[in-house]
Amino acid sequence: MLSALAVPALIWAVPAAADEDAFVDRFTTKHAFLTEEQLRAEGPRICAVLGSGVPASEAVAMVQDDLGVSVPAAFEIISAAITTYDC
Repeated sequence: MLSALAVPALIWAVPAAADEDAFVDRFTTKHAFLTEEQLRAEGPRICAVLGSGVPASEAVAMVQDDLGVSVPAAFEIISAAITTYDC
């Protein structure tokens, strides 16, 4: 039997996974050289870095280095990660 706390967690888990899948699909389509694994790892990493107080400009450079993308692409990936992972 599920506890009262587990039910809300299950309800929120499905949309979060769907959002993450949309995040991955968006960028593997737009930037075909990026793998699903790279994107699934980079999203939470972006949140961790921003949450630790690293300036956005350094996060952009990190994403550029990690994924080999341009500044505009790095900014777009960061923006999508912030909304997808709610960070």
